[in-house]
Amino acid sequence: MSSEAEALAEFLVVLFPFMTMGMFVLIFAFSFLLFIALYIVFSIPYYKMAKKAGLPNPWLVFVPLGCYYIYLNLPRREFNIFNWIKTNDRTKVFWWYLIGYGGYIAISMILSIFCMIPFIQIIFYMIFSLVSMVFYAALYIFMWRINYDILMTYRMQEHAMWASIVSCFVPIVMVVFSFMIMNNEPDYTV
Repeated sequence: MSSEAEALAEFLVVLFPFMTMGMFVLIFAFSFLLFIALYIVFSIPYYKMAKKAGLPNPWLVFVPLGCYYIYLNLPRREFNIFNWIKTNDRTKVFWWYLIGYGGYIAISMILSIFCMIPFIQIIFYMIFSLVSMVFYAALYIFMWRINYDILMTYRMQEHAMWASIVSCFVPIVMVVFSFMIMNNEPDYTV
């Protein structure tokens, strides 16, 4: 092997980690920009609906947790989950959502610390799993109700039940419906 080939091989060995890191950064940056672009595009129908409904601060749909304020307040009907949670004050439901989300994060952090303690970690892993299951079950029920109410309000009564259930597991369904209903007039009598 010639000295030029050895020098090239040494150069590539030194350069390879930087090339790998550069590719990682490039892929991450592209993915992040794609995520932001899709988030904005998918929020446009809700922005239009919020403006048409006369909601204050329709720009909140572009804020990751603020969008739930708009989602909750687009329909002007009673928020009702299985006749267990019933209220006409949807802003209060938004605060329940934020408190529940923050509580889940706090409990998860505390439990993850206890999961590092030898011998009792299995108990905390089980508690952590149970807390996660309960939180995500509540979140899916919550999202089902929000999507159902939006579809009922925007004249998609025949599709409201199945689309709201499927959209909990396949979110693109609600994205498609949001583009379909964004120009509809809301029907606040249903």
